[in-house]
Amino acid sequence: MVQKRTCDYSGQEIEPGTGTMYVKNDGTVLWFADAKCEKNYRMGREARDLEWIGNEDEAADADVEDADVETDAEEATDAPVDADADAETDAEEATDAPVDADADAETDAETADDAETDEEVDA
Repeated sequence: MVQKRTCDYSGQEIEPGTGTMYVKNDGTVLWFADAKCEKNYRMGREARDLEWIGNEDEAADADVEDADVETDAEEATDAPVDADADAETDAEEATDAPVDADADAETDAETADDAETDEEVDA
């Protein structure tokens, strides 16, 4: 079966039957998509510094980001329905909470009054 390779310089996919295999003296094998990539490598240019390299990856990343935004938008339209139900539940709990807090405060006040009464009796 024919292997698909990627250019070691530009990251482009190399079609089977094209490209150049470059073997360094230390045995490292480099694959280049075209002569332009090979010549830039031999001149010592860093691939990250060239504008023409990576445009395909950036375009693919932009497509993926657009898809993520669309997915988030779809989830956001579903979220308010669930948020309304949660808000109603939270509102019910919030109305119950102050009543309980007031009851606790009244109980604490009654306990303090009872303690003062006990002290007066002892005196």
